[in-house]
Parts: sequence; structure tokens; C-alpha cells
Amino acid sequence: MVVAVRIDDHEISAVALYEPLPPLLRLDVLPFALLYSTAAYLYCVRNDSVATLFAALIVFAHALAFLSGEWSVDVRAWMTCTHAREISGDDATTRMLVKVLPSRATLPRQLCRCHVAEKPLQVGGETLASGERIPVLWFSYQNLSFCIYDGLEVINGHAKENSKKDTPCFCRLDFPTQHTLHRYLTSTGYVSSTDLALAGIKWGKNDFDIPIPLFAELLKEQLVAPFFVFQFFCMLLWCLDEYVYYSMLTLLMLVVFECTVVKQRQRNMETLNQMRRAPQRCLVYRSKSWTLVWSDELVPGDICSIGGHSMHTTPGVSDDVGIPCDVLLLRGNCVVNESMLSGESIPLRKEAVGSGLEENELLETLHVDEGSNMQHKKHVLFGGTKLLQHSLDKGSSSKSKIPNPPDQGCVAFVLRTGFGTTQGSLVRTIIYSSQRVTANNSEAMWFILFLLGFAICASSFVLYQGLQDASRDRFKLLLHCIMIVTSVVPPELPMELSLAVTNSLIALTKFNIFCTEPFRIPFAGRIDICCFDKTGTLTSDELKMLGVVGLKTQHLKKNSKHQGELDIIAPEQLPLDTELVLAGCQSLVLLNGHVVGDPLELTAIQAIKWNLVYGASYAHGGSSVQPSFLSDRRGEIQSIDILHRFSFSSEYRRMSTIVSIVKSDNDEPEDRRILTKGAPEVLEPLFAEKPAYYRSVYRHFASRGSRVLALGYRAVPADWTLTSLRQKSRHEVETGLTFAGFLVLESPLKDDTKRTIRDLMIAKHKVVMVTGDNALTACDVARQVGINAGYSKVPLILSVTGKENIVEWIGIDDGTPDMEIETIPFDAATVGKLQVQYDLCVTGDALTALYKQQERGRMSSSDNSRSRSSEENAVLEAFLQVLVKICLHINVFARTLPQQKEHIIMAMNRCGKTTAMCGDGTNDVGALKQAHIGISIVNSPSNENSRRESLSFAKSVGDRGQNAALHEKLQALHDDDVAHVVRLGDASIASPFTSRSSSVRVTKQLIRQGRCTLVTTIQMYKILGVNCLITAYYLSSLYLHGVKNGDQQLTVLGLGIAMFFLFLSHAKPAKKLSHERPPSGVFCHSVLVSILGQFAIHLAVLAGALRAAQPFINRADPSMHPDGKFTPNVVNSIMFLLSAVMQVNTFVANYKGQPFMESFWDNKLLSRSALLAYVALGVAVTEVFMPLNAMLELVPMPNAELQSTLLGLMAADTGATFLFEYVVQQIASSQV
Repeated sequence: MVVAVRIDDHEISAVALYEPLPPLLRLDVLPFALLYSTAAYLYCVRNDSVATLFAALIVFAHALAFLSGEWSVDVRAWMTCTHAREISGDDATTRMLVKVLPSRATLPRQLCRCHVAEKPLQVGGETLASGERIPVLWFSYQNLSFCIYDGLEVINGHAKENSKKDTPCFCRLDFPTQHTLHRYLTSTGYVSSTDLALAGIKWGKNDFDIPIPLFAELLKEQLVAPFFVFQFFCMLLWCLDEYVYYSMLTLLMLVVFECTVVKQRQRNMETLNQMRRAPQRCLVYRSKSWTLVWSDELVPGDICSIGGHSMHTTPGVSDDVGIPCDVLLLRGNCVVNESMLSGESIPLRKEAVGSGLEENELLETLHVDEGSNMQHKKHVLFGGTKLLQHSLDKGSSSKSKIPNPPDQGCVAFVLRTGFGTTQGSLVRTIIYSSQRVTANNSEAMWFILFLLGFAICASSFVLYQGLQDASRDRFKLLLHCIMIVTSVVPPELPMELSLAVTNSLIALTKFNIFCTEPFRIPFAGRIDICCFDKTGTLTSDELKMLGVVGLKTQHLKKNSKHQGELDIIAPEQLPLDTELVLAGCQSLVLLNGHVVGDPLELTAIQAIKWNLVYGASYAHGGSSVQPSFLSDRRGEIQSIDILHRFSFSSEYRRMSTIVSIVKSDNDEPEDRRILTKGAPEVLEPLFAEKPAYYRSVYRHFASRGSRVLALGYRAVPADWTLTSLRQKSRHEVETGLTFAGFLVLESPLKDDTKRTIRDLMIAKHKVVMVTGDNALTACDVARQVGINAGYSKVPLILSVTGKENIVEWIGIDDGTPDMEIETIPFDAATVGKLQVQYDLCVTGDALTALYKQQERGRMSSSDNSRSRSSEENAVLEAFLQVLVKICLHINVFARTLPQQKEHIIMAMNRCGKTTAMCGDGTNDVGALKQAHIGISIVNSPSNENSRRESLSFAKSVGDRGQNAALHEKLQALHDDDVAHVVRLGDASIASPFTSRSSSVRVTKQLIRQGRCTLVTTIQMYKILGVNCLITAYYLSSLYLHGVKNGDQQLTVLGLGIAMFFLFLSHAKPAKKLSHERPPSGVFCHSVLVSILGQFAIHLAVLAGALRAAQPFINRADPSMHPDGKFTPNVVNSIMFLLSAVMQVNTFVANYKGQPFMESFWDNKLLSRSALLAYVALGVAVTEVFMPLNAMLELVPMPNAELQSTLLGLMAADTGATFLFEYVVQQIASSQV
């Protein structure tokens, strides 16, 4: 029986095992060997046309069989393989194949080599000492490995039993990323050399191996592609019909284009290889000792040293230290830059796992995989990121089985290596998205099939008429019918589609916008909804501290002018307790003499005039990356040393530190405190006592657009020792706090935020804010930028109220005393009506409550037999159905968690809208990936400066007046010298588009470019459609009247069309967004009416020209016979000139121009070429320059009247086509 296998992976739907047949038994060898023998025998018996035809058919069939195997994996597997019946452990490594059927159409089907473990491991069940299983059978698909861990006997035995239960399953190569935290903390690395060798077999080298195929291999792959073979076949047909020059020129053009594509692919792969970081030396703990190895030898499960001097490529230069793979920090603290992967430009602090966790929390499973809540991400260093600082507590190894590394690096557990890392995922995306850049899709295929219908009708008409004429050569008749059908697809089509997208990629790169998925660019032209994060996206990171509010008079310094709780207390007037919270509750770091970190914390520390220095010391004698904060106002406090930190997380919306306060008077003992800051509503239940005005004060300032944080502190209990306090959980620490006021900051809008939002809304795009900030603040910022209507509408916030967690709409409470708060019960069906009167905002708490309502509803009616995952999916589906009903009516989503942002975008997509999401941080990753157009904004001024410096020479030359032309050339050379492949430093794993500019105008630029690309592609299809219909008529009805084209005529016409398409693809987007939307695709009414209407006009003009030429037709002329050779005559000359002007008219009339791209006259290459073509055709008609007529194989017109008639027909066709297209576009615009 056949060996049956299945696969469990979201990227692959099915797999099947095959065994290659011996060469002589293959279906593309054995049958044809017999047929060739038969053909040879026929030649010996009867050497005539029948034997020749039989041999030709065999060659054609063999070529088709070979090409079918190249085009279709299913056909190749059927012809060259047989289903595997038993997996042999001897030669299976070289013979077994796996047919991979991906779940997405964008992924290719492949036959992949299957590998079998060595004989001792083939029984299965082999594990490492850590419990990791060793695969028995595996294959690699697009640099991802998929494995079966069952033994060969189990797999083969399953096939013999023919059982469908428990079918052996391939699953993605697993990494040690889902163990308990305790297991990682107690790991001692690889003790056994056998285990280390097995780990090397399982995971391979820690490297991105990107082999560069030979030019000949890639060219062969391009030349056997279906389109090229089809066009090659067409060129052979044209050669048989005596159009040799035209055929050879077109074929040369196709080969040159394919060679260019191959060279570009090789350059892209070389660029990616150059981006690989060279292996570096690092210490690894193996066999109970620290050993120096190369970083590409690391395997998951290793214990390694990160940041020590052994890792420095350049001695003494810490900037050269890169994280070699994904690792879990076990000991020490680090500061890293993750902008290369996540787009987060602010240095991030990473802490060792396990600190501050209770025993039950140590039994939690690690969550760092994509799709999980990634709650332990703060403990993970991702491969490819830069290590900026690190420190190791010297005494921290006292309870560990592993000593501190000799190079004083941080101790880390290797989680993932190679392509399994987060960086590896980004590299894979870049590799497989840059192989073939095109705008081709299923819509193009259906459009070609639509045109094929017309061509088949025309071909059938010619065939019917030809069969009625006994004098017709049947071979030429069949040849001509095939030519009519194949004329549907012009040879320049792949170049047109590739150029449209490639030019857009280059244009976006000039704006510092980088794309890893080029096929998404046309989607940008269809965007309906633009979603924005607030903090760091719409508003600036450069905050201004207004002061602190909410403090009672007795808490203030002497001589303070503070009168009430709403008065803002300036930083210099703050009481000591509040100042200590601002100074000590931080995550700032000192990097190369500069303080870096969260802009909010930077603003606060600068406002209170505290300095940051290193030198914090602990009782256990170690040093830490956590700094000391020194006060400039040397009063009773000298410094603050941070002993422990509970970092900020979107889940808790707060952070805390445990600090030691050093008094200026050395005789006084150190004061230890717990300092906390966070969202006011989150800290409210954590205060031991809060003032009565607590809510009204923070709501007052939040409703005016300010960013408000609550501050609190408490003394560390006397029985907490230095050792024990670091082991306390945050739930023990963050309780019984003393209120220390509200920190109020002003977060100004970015310079071009208002203008960008206004332009998007004028262009009829719905703009939505999706933020994790306070709902009152978000609503006010939305009012400032124009997302909300302003004071003409009252905002309503969907919130959770009461102990019963009731979801209802609540009017804004801005803290005004005795203010009546409007409340409206929530009903998803009435949200549309509420939107008319109110600006609606939905909070994350309300979304959570709605989700829990669906969860409770499902639980009450759940089937116990269903799995937990299926139940969760059902709850999510029910929740999304509710969200779909309301999401299009909401302007602001506030206090949302990262997963809620993702659900919001999913709901909008389900409404049939094309969405864009613009964000700047890792909290937006889920939403960025769900959106059709996800844009990561990375504030990286160094990238912008480097581009300016690279052009400084060109600019200096251009400033010299006389050298302006040279300046333009130099700048153009720089702009064109853009790699088509995205570099790792430019791309982000977070989204398909990454902007190295901090401005939100990137959204507008991307929409403009998307519209230009979309319209350009549709223009190409319209031109293709009209030209194909004209050609079908020309080759059918006119051909029967003896109308033909000469070889030179077709050659000149083909060159002209190729140049026009080239110039068309270089069109630049319009400078302003318009409220008018481009057509969504080819199959819309305006496009189809335009194509058919233009064809009707051309058809009428051609019919009129044929009627005018009737008196000059010589039926006795042999060239007028359908099978006759081409000879220049009056009819051919008239029809060629008319068809040429129709081709030019098609390009000019269908050029969309404003408001989506530059106008026709601004596209100088296209407009000047069109004018030149019109002038040349006019010269040919008037016979002013006869050498031109001779080159075009034209004969003189018999009289002036015919010349005038021809000019009139050309003018009529031009005018009627332009007028008709103008009317169609005006009607289409009015219906938008």
C-alpha cells in the first residue's frame, strides 16, 4: 500500500511521498522511445510527408510532455515518480521526494528532496537529554524544515494496515520555545557530545544559507516558463507566415528581458548574502565548561555568553556586537536596538527571566512565538538586533549550576537558530518576494480569457470562410487561425506588468519607503480606511512636561502658589516624594554619554534636572546596567539606585521600581521605596487612599488632549531583605501605594499630521485612530486632527460600568463638577444611527467585555466534545461578527491591547474594505500584518542624512548654474542605483511597508503611488484589449479582403508599441490626492464600456476606409489572395496607416493622467513620442518625405482625394476616440 502522510501547518495544505522511477520507465521517456522507433521504421518503409508529419507530431508531443513537467508539479510527479510504498533506510536520502501543496496561491508547488535519518535513529523516539525529539523523516520547503518523528517501522506499518487513523504527520521543525521558565533557568546546556551531535543534525548551522544559482540555471527556468514558451511558439508561427524580421526582433526582445530578470535575481541574492553577518566568536557552556566557538555553530539548547569581549569583531567597539540568534536571557541585563526587525527605534531594555517571579509563575510556559501573547518578549534577545549595553551581576551565579562566563557576558539560552529565528523569517520574506516582481494575478488571466473569446470567434469566421474556398492552402489557413488566437497575448505583456511594479518600488525607495511584498502596491490604490496609532505616529515623541496636578497644599514646598487640585505645579516646585517617583521609576539608559529611552521618561528626568550616571552597587557586590539618578539640587537626597524593576507592559499598563535612596547626610540610613507610575484608572485600586477628586482631575486634563499618568510610592517593608525583594512578584509590590499626583505632559502633533489627515479625508478616505492611550486624550487628539467633527458633535465612549460590567455609551466626563453624564445602552444595531449625532469611541475594556459576553454565550451552549482551540475560534468568530456591525461607525478605538487592534482590522476587512494601518511600535505588529497595507514608521534620522550626504556632490555641482544638467544626471544616476531587493536594515518584520521617515505623510505618498500603479496597470489592460480586438478584426475580416502587413511594417509597429508601454510605465503619481477613486479593477463598467466603445469606433473607421479603397482593389493581383505573399498596394498602405494611428490613439486616449498621475503633457517621453508618431504618420500620408514611405513599405496614393479621405478618417478616429473616452470618464467620475 501507499505510504500516507499528512501535514499540520498553516502554509501547507497537503503533502505526498513519491519515489522517482528509473529513467527508462518514466512516462516522458518510455512511450516516446517506442514512438521514435516507430517513426524511424516509417522513414525506412515510406519516406514521404506522412512520415515527416508523424515525426513532427512526436517531437511536438515530447516537447509538450517535457514542458508540462516543468510547468506543473502534479504532471511531473505523475510522469517521473510513483507513490512511495515503503520508506527504505538505505537509499531513501537520495531518492525520496515530497510533493508540497501550499495553502496560498502565492506560494509555489514543489517537489522537495526528502531526507531520512541515519540507521540508528530510524526506529524513532530518539530524544536529547533535554527531551527534544530527533526527526526521522524531514524535508525543506522555502528554507523551512518539516519533520516526522515516528520511526520508519511505524510509518511503513501504517501503510500496510491501510489505516486512516493517526496518519504520520509532518510538522514544522520545533524549537525549545515552549518549556516552563523553571526548565530554562535550571538548564546546564549540552553535557554529552552525542546530544550535541544530534542537535546539529536536527537544527543544522546557525546561518542563512542562500545559494546563488548559475546564470544558465536561472535562464533555463525563465525560458521554460509558460509565457515565454507560448510567445516562442507564436514567433515560430509568424516566421512560417514570412514575418522573419518581426519575429526575430520580438524574440530577441524577450530573451534580453529574461536575461535582465536573471541578472537582477542574481544581484538580489548576492546582496542578501552580503547582508549576512559574518560569524563571530562567542563563549558557550558545554560539557560543564565555557568553550569558545563560532556563532554559526550554536544550536538550540546551548547556554551562551552574550555581549562579552569575546564577541567583539573589533576589539573595544561594542557597536560591532550583534545577537547571533534568538536567545532567552537567563542572567544579566541588556539594552538592544530592535529597529532592524520590529521598527522600534527606541533602545529597549531586556531583563533576565525569573527575577521577581513566584514559584507558581516559574511553572508558566514561555510565550515568545508569533501568535501568542508574547508576554515574555522582554526577556528575549532576537537575532539580528544590536546589543548596545550589557551587564552581569557578579554574585548572581551563586545559586546557579553554571558559573559566570569568563568574558563577563550575559548568560542566555539559545531558543532558535538560522531561518527559525525572527530575522530568518524576514530574510525568507525578502528572498521569495524578490524572485519575480509582477502585477500579474487572476484578474489578468480572466481578462485574457475574455479577449480570447473574441479571438476565437474571429478565428472561427476565418476558418469557416477558408474551408468554403477550395483554392485555400489548408496548412496556411490553420496557421492563420492559430495566429489570430495567439494574438490575444502580446509579447511585451510580462515586461509591462513587471515595469509597472518595479518602477513603483524604485519611486517608493526614493521616499525612504521599503517594501517586502511588491504585489501589495496596487492595493494601496484601493484603500478605503486609514487607521493610525496615536503616540509616536500622529503625535510627536518630543513631549513637554507641564507639571504635576492633584496634590494637596500640605504636600507642597514652601512658598508654592498652588491653590487647588487643578493647578499645575511646575517641576521646580514639586514635593520630594513626587520628584523621587519621577526620578526613580524609569527605564532610561546611558549610551555613549547620552541618555536614551522612552521620550516620556526623558522629558520628565530633564524637567526635574536629575542626571544619569553609572556606578550603582548592590549588597552582593555586583554592578548592573541599571544606573543611578543624581539630583542637581543637592539637598537632602544625593542619588537613587534602582535595585529592581518591573518593566512597563501593555497588559498591566504600569511600571514599578524598587530603589535605594541615598541621603546627602551620610549618617542617615538609606531609604528604600517602591515607586510606581501608570494609567490613572489602572493605579486607582492600588492606592491605599486616594483623594475624592481623583477621577475628576485626571479626566479634566485627559479630555484636553494631555497625557496623564498617576504616580505612587510606598516604603519597602522592614522585613524585606536585599535578596528577598528581588524575588517579590509585582502583585506583592504594587499595593498599598501612596498617591503622589498626576504627571501631565503635552504631546504635540507632528508638523504634517493635520494636513495629512485633512488630505485623506478630503480624498474620501475614512480615518480611524486605534491607540492604547486614554479614551479622553484620544478623543481630543482626534478632534484636533479632524478625525472627530469637533464641537459640532458630542463624543460618546463605549465603556464598562458598574459591578456587573455593563457595556454602555457614556458622554465625556471632563471633570466638571455637577456635570450630567449622558448614558445610552449599547445595541450593535443602533450604532449607525448614533454616528449621525455623536463622535463614537470604543475602549479596549468594552471590547473585552463584548468578547466575554460571546464567551459566556458559547459556554452555556457548548458541546463538550469540541476541543478548546475550536471553542476559542468559535468565540472569536462570534465576537468578530459583533465588531463587524460597529467598526465602520467608530472614529476612535482607545486603550486597546495589541490583539484587539488586530481584531479591529480583521473586522474592517470582513466588511469588504481595503485597509491601511500605520504604526510605529511593536504593539501594532498584529494590526499591521492584518491590514492590506501595513506601514511601520521608523524614526531614523541617520538614514535620511546618509541619503543627503550621498547627493551632496551632485548638489554642489548643480549649484554652479552652468552645470545644472550634470546635476540632474548625477541625481538620476543615484536614484536609479537602487537595489530591487530590500535590505535587512530597511525592512521590518512588522509589516510589508517600512518608512524610514517619522512623518505620517508616508500614508499619502503610498496611496498616491498605489493609485498610479493601479491606474497604469488598468491602462495597460485597456490598451491591450483595444489592440487585441483591432488585431483580431485585422487578421480576420480584412485578411479575407487581401489586407496584409509587411514584415518591416510589423517590426516598426512592434518597436513603437514597446516604447510607448515603456514610457507609460514611467508615469509619476499626482502630487495631490483626489476624492475621485480609480477603478478597482479591469472588470468594472467604465473599463469594459471604454474598451468596447473604442473598438466600435475603430471598426467603423476601418470599414469606411475599406469602402473608400474599393475602387483601387485589383482582384487579379496575386497578393490580394489570402494565401498570397505581401506586396505593397493601396489597400495595404491605407490600412497600415489607419491601424498605426489607432495604436497611437489607444495610448493617448487611455492615458488617465490627473487626478491619479501626472498629466499627459507632463509625461514628456510619452507625449513627445506620441506627437512624433502623429507627425510621422502625417508625413507618410502627405508623401512629403518618400524615403519614410519606402521604409514603411507604402505605395503612393492614387489621387489627392484619397489622401484627403485618409486624413479625414485618421482625424475622425482620433477625435471620436478622445471624445468617447472623455465622456466615459466623466460619467464614471460623477458616479463615484
